[in-house]
Amino acid sequence: MYDIFHQDPNSTIAKAFQNGYEVVYDLDNTMEIFHWNRYSHETITIDHRNIFIPDEMRDLHGFEIEMYALEYASKVMTFDAYLLEQICMKINATPVPTEINSPRISVSVLVSIKIPNAQEVVTGAGTVFWAVNVPRAKPKSIMSVLIDPFDMYTWITYFVLVLAMAISLSLFGTLLGRHHFLEIVLELIMISIAGPSRTYGGSFENRIITIFCLMGIVIVSSYQSLVISFMSFVRYHPEINTLAEIEERCVFDDKDASFFNFKTYANDSYGDRDEQCFFEIGRDNEQRTILIASKLTLGRRLFGVDDYTRYRVQHYRYASTKFFEYQLCYFINPRLREVFKFYIHAIFESGIYDHYYNNKSQPAWLYKQDTFVDRVVKVGDLTLLWYAYAVGTLLSVICYVVETVVHKVFEE
Repeated sequence: MYDIFHQDPNSTIAKAFQNGYEVVYDLDNTMEIFHWNRYSHETITIDHRNIFIPDEMRDLHGFEIEMYALEYASKVMTFDAYLLEQICMKINATPVPTEINSPRISVSVLVSIKIPNAQEVVTGAGTVFWAVNVPRAKPKSIMSVLIDPFDMYTWITYFVLVLAMAISLSLFGTLLGRHHFLEIVLELIMISIAGPSRTYGGSFENRIITIFCLMGIVIVSSYQSLVISFMSFVRYHPEINTLAEIEERCVFDDKDASFFNFKTYANDSYGDRDEQCFFEIGRDNEQRTILIASKLTLGRRLFGVDDYTRYRVQHYRYASTKFFEYQLCYFINPRLREVFKFYIHAIFESGIYDHYYNNKSQPAWLYKQDTFVDRVVKVGDLTLLWYAYAVGTLLSVICYVVETVVHKVFEE
């Protein structure tokens, strides 16, 4: 039987027995145990009187372990190939990184939000996540420094105070009570900006305006200080970070957005690029993910690597909200799984992963926000002032004409 079995070593039953142990015995009860080592391509004999099963995974005799990883990603995330090399050194194997999928693949890097059966994968170092690329916040107009020092509730409180004082002065004021209500409101606003412009009459009127002037000193002083400080650093619109902000301000051109009920463009329509957001599968952090994307063939056709990186950093950023964030996983051949689990666990305990990437040079971010100090004030920034000046001049002329006509009618 032993001779017949070895006549055709490539048969299906022969291959099945090669994965186990062959026990050969005869009528005289003499027994031999054979085992085929698929890595050294040798048949070894085990002493049946002292059965010791050797661990053939300690020495693979140069067996080629192929790792499947996309080329553009492996150029940036070089730790995967480094891990394979270190493990192969320990078990006398040959590392073969490849991006060609074939039945000979023993290890695959899984970068996907869809993970197969958990029993077939081994967690590795690093993380994989599904991020949302959102447009960077645009600089605010220089006119925003006139409004931003106080929040909405402070402005409302101030105008309610002015209206309340105007009503009181119109009812009980000795001098201002003779004027129109809008003139009183305008007078109180001018008091806040430049102080009293005339002598007022009556005890009630003088006291309430004096208190208003004292309060105006505090308000105007703090307002002027904040305006000066706001002009010395970046003033940008709010960034998109939270889930609620993504739902409200982002528009996607992506089918995956329907899973989260996010807003999408209508068929064959594209809106403003400043509103467009898109999903991206990332590794570890935003910087490494941008470097991976810059290695894509499509990106090299449209831009150079530096141009693509500069464009991405200047126009887009990751929102703080991420989806499906988990550890990187490897799909490993069952024969090699225990070996890889042992060494990957050692990687976790030693902290080699973070040390490996922290000692690699990384390109500096090319994006720098400008400030009003560095930026030249252009005519467009002062358009609102010109509008206000023109409207104010027009109103003054109209009021002067109306007042002249009314006085002339009364005199006649």
